Amino acid sequence: MKRDNPILTGSTATIVAVLLFVFNAHANDPFHVKWTMDYTQAGISDHANFAPAGAQLAGGPNTFTLPTVYSSGGGAIGTGYIVRPWPTTFSSGRYMEFSFSAGALKYNITSISFRLRRSPNGPNGIKIRTGMDGFAADLNAFTISNNGVFNSYSIPVSYGNLSGNTFTLRIYAYNPVDIYGTLWFDEISINGDVQAIILPVDLIYFKGEFESGRVALNWETAWEKSSKEFVIERSADMRNFGPVGAVAASGETAGRTSYAFTDNDPAAGNNYYRLRLVDRDGSFTTCKPVAVFAPEPISRIYVAPNPASPHTVTLHAPDGHNAFLALHSESGISVPFRRENGPDGRIFLKPYRPLPSGIYFVVYVNNTVKEELKVLVP
Repeated sequence: MKRDNPILTGSTATIVAVLLFVFNAHANDPFHVKWTMDYTQAGISDHANFAPAGAQLAGGPNTFTLPTVYSSGGGAIGTGYIVRPWPTTFSSGRYMEFSFSAGALKYNITSISFRLRRSPNGPNGIKIRTGMDGFAADLNAFTISNNGVFNSYSIPVSYGNLSGNTFTLRIYAYNPVDIYGTLWFDEISINGDVQAIILPVDLIYFKGEFESGRVALNWETAWEKSSKEFVIERSADMRNFGPVGAVAASGETAGRTSYAFTDNDPAAGNNYYRLRLVDRDGSFTTCKPVAVFAPEPISRIYVAPNPASPHTVTLHAPDGHNAFLALHSESGISVPFRRENGPDGRIFLKPYRPLPSGIYFVVYVNNTVKEELKVLVP
């Protein structure tokens, strides 16, 4: 069967988020390997099959130094990376290089896009080459006719049935007015699709739900053949996924099989989960992520009863008998009190004089925990 391509059909609630998916078994999976050049030369990929290297300048140093090597303006999306000097005539040794390594999945590259900006005295000659022919021929060559603004370029390509390789793109520049001529690089992207593959797993659904401080993940398969395991991966930004656990697959099944995994330590906010479906021969694919919202944990430190008595403020603070405590009025005036540690994590703050009606604040400090709790005295 072709690779499952889940399509979102669920919704996200404030505390409970459950996302269910249906599947299209025939679509390829698009990918983008990108270098934004926004104060970093690192690349990013939205597909696990690709691992980009950082962009590199060849043919000598950049005469700019950080932080002025990056600059906004001229229509940059974020910032652009500035390079100088450039040769007066084309040199195969002076270029910016962008590369990534690919995993075992077969893929196609369909286009290369980027944005360039030259200074008034900057290089106007551009050549694009790739490692597919050992950088022997120009994939594209053109002249930048204007200056001071970013120009967007998109080059259609047709590199198909690639796998397990390294793909390298080089952008060459030349013909500046002088040695101070500069060129900005911005939003370099290599685009394509990962081919639909045959996997011995028919995934029916994948869902996640927040429950009592944990995320419960559940999924079900219709049948399996030679399946090895499900690796559960998590991300905070939908870009960088890392494993948080694994569940052994059934291997050979002819009917529906249910699986479950619990993430005991989700981050506060949105958590994105996906399954890496691994075959016994090491081939794999991933399903599209589900988003599960985890609220900020509720503090275990509180005042009760609240409103409080003018004679006693009762603080509930497990492991807080050695904590620093202070009490002050709404205007910031400190209130002296006698402290008594009680059972079950209770701490009694007994002012030397009854508290007048109003709003007060208890300050609690214990190791790295600091909280300020509002108290009402009727």
